[in-house]
Formats: sequence, C-alpha cells, structure tokens
Amino acid sequence: MGPKRARPSWRALAFLSSLAGPGSGHLLRGNNRRGLVWAAAVTGLGMALLLAVPLSFPSIAILIGVLVLATLACAIDTLRLTDRRPPWKNTLASWALLLMLSALVGGPFASYYRDHYLRAFTIPSGSMEPAVARGDFVLTNNSLYRNEGPRRGDIVVFKYPLDERREFIKRIVGLPGERLEMRGNQVLVNGSLLDEPYVKPRIAAPPLPTDPASCGDRVGCNPTVVPADSYFVLGDNRDNSQDSRHWGFVRRDKIVGRVFAIYWSWDPELHQLRLSRVGTAF
Repeated sequence: MGPKRARPSWRALAFLSSLAGPGSGHLLRGNNRRGLVWAAAVTGLGMALLLAVPLSFPSIAILIGVLVLATLACAIDTLRLTDRRPPWKNTLASWALLLMLSALVGGPFASYYRDHYLRAFTIPSGSMEPAVARGDFVLTNNSLYRNEGPRRGDIVVFKYPLDERREFIKRIVGLPGERLEMRGNQVLVNGSLLDEPYVKPRIAAPPLPTDPASCGDRVGCNPTVVPADSYFVLGDNRDNSQDSRHWGFVRRDKIVGRVFAIYWSWDPELHQLRLSRVGTAF
C-alpha cells in the first residue's frame, strides 16, 4: 500500500505553518528535504531582494509583494504532499532548526552584509546629474575603503553631517591636507585648476555676491584646507546641490561606500525604464 493521505486538519496546519515559516509545513508532513529546499529558496530570494532593493517606497512594497507570493507558493505546495510524518521528535527538531536558521539568515546576516559589503540606494534628486540621475538605483561597495583611502573623483554615499539619519550621494573633490578654492563652478586644488569633465554645464553664471558673508560658494569666499581624515564633496550639478560648500567636510568614518554601478533606472517624469543607463559602471 502507498503512503496514506494526510488528514484535512494536517493539511490546514501545514499550510498555515508554511505561511509563518516557509518550509516548516513540509517538515510537519514529514518532507524534510523538500522543506529545507523551500526554506533555502524563499530565504535566499528574500536576501537577494533585501540587498538589491533600496529601503524606500515603492521599492519596499515590491519586495514585500514578491516575498508574499513566494511564501504563498511554498504553502500551496504542502497541499500537494502525501503524509509521511517521521517521529515527532525528528519533526520538532527539524522545525526548530529551520526557524532559527531563517531568523539568523533573514535578519542579522542580511543586515551585516548590507552594512559591510553591498548596499542599494535610490537617487531622489538631480544633484549628481548627469552621472547619476534622479530615479537611478545604484549599488555601493562598502568594503573598498577598509584597505585603501577614498580617491578624488569617487562617487560616495555618506551620512549627512547635519542629520546622520539621512544619507547623501556626492563626488569627492578635495582630499585631506589640500588647499581648495572655488571660482564659480570651478575648483582650484593647491592653486591649480581641477579638470572636471563630469560637471554639468552652468546655464547662466549667477551674479557675484556683494556681501562676502552671504557667499553661496563658501569655499570660494575664503580658500580652505581640508582637515585630516576628512573630504570635500560636491554634486556634479553644482547649480542644484547642497554639498560641502554649505555644510562642510565629510569625515572618512561617515562614508558608507563607493558607488560602482547603476542596476536600474526609472524616469520619474515620463514613467518609463531608462534602459541605456542600466549597467553603467563608475
């Protein structure tokens, strides 16, 4: 005789259990190997999305929707199984181990990986145009600066000095110990004009300020030396960027990571994919 069909009550319990912890319902019905495969698949999908999707709406809504569908598919799969329940101690131990692994991998491990290795951000403004545009989704390398220092020209994400709960993206222009001066949108480093082909051209030069204290390019008012272990950052779109000219320098320990690629780009005005920007590397 073949294996007995599970009672309806076991089917319902396995279905509900899988909604709470993918794979756990399979373990309740004695399909340990199948349950562990489902747990690894759903957890791995969750980790991949968590690392690749910025924590902002509507991205987080898409992430939740995909995970809900994957979890529902896992739960529905338990309804197709026959009842092969092993000894209850084996099931209980396997289920407990599964829940602990899911909690560890889906929580602390993913959080640690995001903070120390790879992270995704979405760009809400046009301060870094044309290199990085509003609606771009970028990836940062958060481990690069452990072995080497930031370099001039690097596009970095960092904690906003005036409110570290927020994170900004700008380009490093001045390095520690350098003497900087600005003339309009141009930067002089130690007296020499810096070549910056990435800067968005200025449409019209603004009138020169009559009161030095109200100078918008504060570094241009008075040449400044970059402090040790700090960096001077600017937006490529300098007519539309809040940067070191306004709130000062960025300390190295506040740099989250270097932007190295655009993995998705959505035009927020035309509501369409900008395929030509996807895959751009820096």
